Amino acid sequence: MDKLFITAVFYFFSFVVNANEILLRSDKSAKAYCHKINETVCIVLVKGVSTDVSAIENKNIGKLGVTPKSDYDKVVTFPSKWLRFNKDGNLIQFTTRAWLKGQRYTIKGMVFVDSNGKYVHQ
Repeated sequence: MDKLFITAVFYFFSFVVNANEILLRSDKSAKAYCHKINETVCIVLVKGVSTDVSAIENKNIGKLGVTPKSDYDKVVTFPSKWLRFNKDGNLIQFTTRAWLKGQRYTIKGMVFVDSNGKYVHQ
């Protein structure tokens, strides 16, 4: 019984933590999120079509122009704002925070996912 309870609490806690990282579109019919284990994976999910937009992290780091990504102590990327959506697609802002020798850098970049689920540009 105790083992089942601990498992249930752990599962619920994991879901709550991950739910905070999900950005929902205003009509709640689409979402964007990033997940990091070894590498960051960023996904936009619209109408059941999942699109990998993970390249936004490297593009954001490149905009900083400070040092290569591998030199940073920590890098975190997350969807920060759903800028707009229409019949042509979705425009989402992703924020990347990177720490280097105690200094935090923040950069924002946009991704566009067309109505077919294709990552078109930043």
